[in-house]
Amino acid sequence: MGGLTIRIGLVDDHPLVLGGLEAALDAVDGFDVVARAGTIGEARALLAHDDLDVVLLDIRLSDGNALSLLGPDRVPPPAVLVLSSFTNTQYVSAAISLGAQGYLLKTAPIEDVTDAVRTVAGGGSWFSAAQLRAAGKGFVTLTARERQVVELVMTGCTNDEIAARLKVSPKTIEAHLSRLFERFDVVSRLELGLRAEREGWLDFEAR
Repeated sequence: MGGLTIRIGLVDDHPLVLGGLEAALDAVDGFDVVARAGTIGEARALLAHDDLDVVLLDIRLSDGNALSLLGPDRVPPPAVLVLSSFTNTQYVSAAISLGAQGYLLKTAPIEDVTDAVRTVAGGGSWFSAAQLRAAGKGFVTLTARERQVVELVMTGCTNDEIAARLKVSPKTIEAHLSRLFERFDVVSRLELGLRAEREGWLDFEAR
């Protein structure tokens, strides 16, 4: 970027996080935080700005998943640097496939954040080797029925209860679970539910 000022937008629904990040970045020579957003609607408007160089984007906002705002239909600029608390494969894969230029954890040192901002503002990318390997595994994609079954398993429903809610036979639910166990190499409903929660299977639907 040479000696030009990098104009930055911040998206996060925690005021303390926004305030602290803004103060830290504004103290860096050549950085100027000029826009803030805390909801999906505000973030959508912010990402449409043509006077921003970089947007630091949190994923989980109070009213939705901010990764839903990315994708092939979005016309750059600005570059998007995801700043998240989550390391799961589903989120990293989504961020990369939907066109984010980088992915950082909120625990990253401010020096890493500033280096990443400069890198993506200059047209580069900021992903670790581990993140790229995770992205190579792709999304966990489930059918609509599988999503319903997994969601109900995560709430603690028995097979009979799931069958009653979905208006199918218990044997149908057993068949769904057997296929899911085999596909994801798990041996129990508990393991299936824990893995789905840990990896964020239901948090973001692959496009």
